[in-house]
Amino acid sequence: MLILLVLAVICQVVGAQGDCRDFDNNCRDWVAVNAQACTSTEYIKRSCRRSCGVCGSVDPKYDLRRLPSSLQPVAFLIGKWRSEHGGKAIFPTIPKFTFGEQVEISIPDDEVTAQKALNYTAFAWSINDRDELHSESGYISVKPNTKEVALTTVMSNGFVTVEEGPVIGNQLRLRVRDIGRISFSRDLPVHDLVREWTLLDSTTLQARLNMETLTHGMQEHTFIRYNKIAP
Repeated sequence: MLILLVLAVICQVVGAQGDCRDFDNNCRDWVAVNAQACTSTEYIKRSCRRSCGVCGSVDPKYDLRRLPSSLQPVAFLIGKWRSEHGGKAIFPTIPKFTFGEQVEISIPDDEVTAQKALNYTAFAWSINDRDELHSESGYISVKPNTKEVALTTVMSNGFVTVEEGPVIGNQLRLRVRDIGRISFSRDLPVHDLVREWTLLDSTTLQARLNMETLTHGMQEHTFIRYNKIAP
């Protein structure tokens, strides 16, 4: 009898963990805006078990309850996003090709006392031999009391960029404001660049990059849709 009771308890625990999810697509936004709603609002408490940390475990770097209020406009970007082979790259100076890419956007450590910014990394690879094609890392910050965003990046091809633009709903549209490059880079000088990130649903992020170089006008360079793999 005791064995049956123990098994029943184990099954209940496993079942509860297996059903650890949010029942409303707005949960992450609500928790990002006000983490206290997890205890003060009955509907959120009941419907947002995962985002509120009631069940399962969330890596602190993705835990929206830790998100500084200044970064709330870009909360929808937080997570690890991956596409194994869905990326498309085109431009007049290169042959068309497909690629895979993983992007991670995470919450900074609590110990950081400077202006808060999300951490950003991206790594793209060839789908044939999985060799590295491109990587970049940087920070996503928000101008205080606005929805104006800045992305600063350092890239493996020798470029350093500052991009700025507005968040409108679940879309961020950035335009390059400043570009630095090493003196011996082989790439053509980039004159303009527009990057768009759009959250299509809770698990799908779309990215589009348009580019203008010294010899070619503004046109689409890359397009990809990622699936969320964490949290």
